[in-house]
Amino acid sequence: MDNQDREIIHAGAGPVAESCSSKMIDDRILYRKIDVHIIPLIFVTHMLIFLDKALINYANIMGLQEDLGLHGQQFSWAATVFPIAYIAAEFPQGMLIQKFPPTKVLGVNVFFWGVIVSSTAACQNFAGLVAVRTLLGVFEAVFIPASIMITSQWYTRRESTPRYGVWFCGLGTGQMIGGLISFAAQHDSRMTSFSSWRIMFVAVGLFNLIIATLILLLLPNTPEAAPWLSDKEKTHIREKLALDQAGTGSKVFQNMAIVEALVFDIHTWLLFALVVLIVTPSGVISTFSTALIKGFGYDSKSAALLNIPSGAVSIIATLSCTYAILIDFPRCFGIIALMIPTLIGAGLMSFYDGTGGALAGIYLINFGIAPMALIYSLAGVNTRGYTKKITVNAVITVAHGTGNIIGPQTFLSWEAPGYISAKITVFAVSVAAIFVAAALRLLYGWRNRQRIKERQAELNALSIGQIDIRTLERLGDETDVRNKAFVVGL
Repeated sequence: MDNQDREIIHAGAGPVAESCSSKMIDDRILYRKIDVHIIPLIFVTHMLIFLDKALINYANIMGLQEDLGLHGQQFSWAATVFPIAYIAAEFPQGMLIQKFPPTKVLGVNVFFWGVIVSSTAACQNFAGLVAVRTLLGVFEAVFIPASIMITSQWYTRRESTPRYGVWFCGLGTGQMIGGLISFAAQHDSRMTSFSSWRIMFVAVGLFNLIIATLILLLLPNTPEAAPWLSDKEKTHIREKLALDQAGTGSKVFQNMAIVEALVFDIHTWLLFALVVLIVTPSGVISTFSTALIKGFGYDSKSAALLNIPSGAVSIIATLSCTYAILIDFPRCFGIIALMIPTLIGAGLMSFYDGTGGALAGIYLINFGIAPMALIYSLAGVNTRGYTKKITVNAVITVAHGTGNIIGPQTFLSWEAPGYISAKITVFAVSVAAIFVAAALRLLYGWRNRQRIKERQAELNALSIGQIDIRTLERLGDETDVRNKAFVVGL
């Protein structure tokens, strides 16, 4: 692909930029203001998403199984009901986002999952634990589609990529903070009647409630509703999104957009397969990494601390791939590049006998968490039409839940402490993910060869006044398949 084609695909230069009526707006100042108000809350929410889900990982080495009398595969099932509920709730949550502002839907769900996290401290048996984990899955199902929709309301397709990377770093941050919380909670020996893992759940749940309140109060529903933007800035954002063909148009429900996404667009199902393959290893690591580390001969406090570098690896990998995309490194190649150290880590964890090598393998597997930021970006920039965006985001979330179902179930209690089935699964799906990412890149290349001429014709028409911003906005809910001028972001 030559430089001219890149300019067409990025759709933010030349005639597009000059067509904006508010040319005097400085994008650097404007988006610094937007970033300060929007990104930190999404970042913290993503941190809590992982932390809430991973608390059971730390509780596992803090006496949860003994306190609740769990045996056999009960702990694995307690981890598995979360993604099952997550999948079941995804399409209802998607409908809520279709009918109500995504920020409000997100804030209400964050509030309820904070209540549920705190309630986990009251569990006395397997049934109680399954109940709270099921409800937690229901309320957390909203996060991915809501966050993608919120981000796409403010940023063009090119601008959204680094933002996906930044808020996705919340995942690694949550992993690191979880290790510290677990380590600290295990040092409180004064409250023998209230186990340390219960203290941990209450503390994190209360923090969820604070963040939920901030989301409801501070996140505006749309750029037009932001009190900290001027009218010119709001107009500038609206024009940029219309010119970018972002497809975040009016909330008009379109049955055909759902059918297109689920039946006629292979892009949807390649993303689904890729997410399942990538999330399966992270499902293993997020639920059982501390148990694996403890199996190397460490005590529970040391296992909590030794799991902290996993979060650091995740953050470094996410920021690295985000920077690579900013300098025009194709996203699919970025996914493949990140899966290579994941594959090496899976090999070390599965087939290396020494403790040091196996521990390094667990850390390297966390490179496989970062590709999800690129997949969110691919879904956001390459899906057009509000209804189709909601549908594809829901499919990705279902795939995310499916991977999290598969991961814990590969941990068979009778294989402890080696868990060879889980280790081989991580290795196999890492290989498969590389092939699916390559297939996705081939699909994008083929589509762009069909679309570049149409996109150039549209930009030429815009530059000579044959098409205006309002016309583009009226086309704002056309899907990426039906709009022949839509060019895929690589």
